Amino acid sequence: MAFSFTKKSEITLKKGKAKPFWHQHPWVFSGAIKDVKGKPENGDVVDVLDDQRRFIGKGFYNEHSQIRVRLLSWDLHEKIDNNFFHEKIKNAIVLRHEVLNLPKRTNSYRLIHSEADGLPGLTVDVYGEFLSMQFTSLGMDQRKEMIMNTLCDMLGVDTVIERYTAGYRKLEGMKEIDHSIYGPEPPQIFEVHEYGATFLVNLVKGQKTGFYLDQRENRLEAASFGQGKKVLDAFCYTGGFGVYLSGKGGAKEVTFLDSSPLALSMAETNVSVNHCKKANFIKADAFKKIPEMQEAGNKFDLIVLDPPKVAPDKKSLENGMQALKKLNMSAMKMLPRNGILITCDCSGDISSHKFLALLNKAAIDVGRQVKVFHSAGPGPDHPANPACLENVYLKTLFCCVT
Repeated sequence: MAFSFTKKSEITLKKGKAKPFWHQHPWVFSGAIKDVKGKPENGDVVDVLDDQRRFIGKGFYNEHSQIRVRLLSWDLHEKIDNNFFHEKIKNAIVLRHEVLNLPKRTNSYRLIHSEADGLPGLTVDVYGEFLSMQFTSLGMDQRKEMIMNTLCDMLGVDTVIERYTAGYRKLEGMKEIDHSIYGPEPPQIFEVHEYGATFLVNLVKGQKTGFYLDQRENRLEAASFGQGKKVLDAFCYTGGFGVYLSGKGGAKEVTFLDSSPLALSMAETNVSVNHCKKANFIKADAFKKIPEMQEAGNKFDLIVLDPPKVAPDKKSLENGMQALKKLNMSAMKMLPRNGILITCDCSGDISSHKFLALLNKAAIDVGRQVKVFHSAGPGPDHPANPACLENVYLKTLFCCVT
């Protein structure tokens, strides 16, 4: 698809709406816009001006999205052409390969993290010689072929897997896609290697882009608290935390709990591959099962709670926080004094402050106290853009419950 990079359309903001964008926030919502000049087509690059018609930045336009413009540059003279994307991709690779030296630690990592790498709506994960990609903004999707070719050329990769969680593309007015494969078919099962642990993942049918790469360093941290403990790994997916706690951490017994039969099957395999100790597997909805286990008198020395996003939008925030609070309350009741709770949340609308307050209320309601001794986010391959804190989503708290 050919694009005209010289066509000029302008978005003028309402009075008082420009401040976030002067500070390089990349999302211009529809409610901030006063008028549109030039009749831009969806996916075009437009200039964004304040109410006094001073240039702020330029980015992708999409009338179908609540995020009407996704800003790419704050330089009036910068061209959003193929060279622009080439440089952004190159910079993302330099961070992971030269600064973080990730290929020496693992064969699987986040290569491009959307807004944090200056490419809003583009996510790319490396799995060995395969790339797993998501195009969640229309402007990026329209430039898919060029971006894929650039990445494959720079990395020497032949196979790209494109896959999505249902509903994400619909928000941008794009056609829903479960998955697409470009190039030679990837293997049905791929081996992820990280810090001496091995995980078998399904790159086509697994959650997210195949594996929860963002929790890599948190899994390693968790292992140091496992020695001799009875562990519950709830929402375990393919067993990440539990495998580390047993295989590396020396836990005496791990119960893996998840609602997905496919995930639990992979968890069983990963337990075997990593020569873990005693393991139990329970297929159930953890939000329902954990209160049942607590009522039945189950006890654990260490509990990991890594639930899916409980508040996908602001409308679901209150209900999601209530569900998260009840979950943590039940977990605390199953722990002894000085038991360890590793509790996570990945909802962007629940800030770190809100999550800590929720945890405090949960502890008070069950007559316990929580000491947070380690607080973490995603691994270094998921950098944060300080101008766009909405994308700082993962919160992992290591707690002693007294």
